[in-house]
Amino acid sequence: MARWALVVEETVGIGKDRTWGNKVLGEVEGTREEAVAELRRIVPTYTPEHPMSSRQQTLLRDGNTYLLISRGSMRDYHCVFKVWELLWDSKRPEVQAERLTTDD
Repeated sequence: MARWALVVEETVGIGKDRTWGNKVLGEVEGTREEAVAELRRIVPTYTPEHPMSSRQQTLLRDGNTYLLISRGSMRDYHCVFKVWELLWDSKRPEVQAERLTTDD
C-alpha cells in the first residue's frame, strides 16, 4: 500500500532570515485519491506562518495542487499544498522496505 505525504511549502522565518520552507502536515496510507481527499479537507483550515494578520485569503486549485494567497498589510504571501508519494525515509526503514516490495 502506498504512503502519501501531505506537504505545504511556504515562507518561514522573519526579517532577513525568511526562507521558503516545507512541512509535512500528515501522511495517508492508501490510494492517491484518498490522500488528495485528505489534503482537500485540511487546506481550508490551514493557518500559514505569514502574514501574522491576513486582510484577505484566496484559495486556488490546479488539479491536485492548491495555492493559498494571503494578503498582509505590507506584502502578500503564498502557500503551495501538494501530495507526494513517500518512497524512502532514513529514520523509518520500514517505509523503504514496503516500497521496494511493491510492483508498481
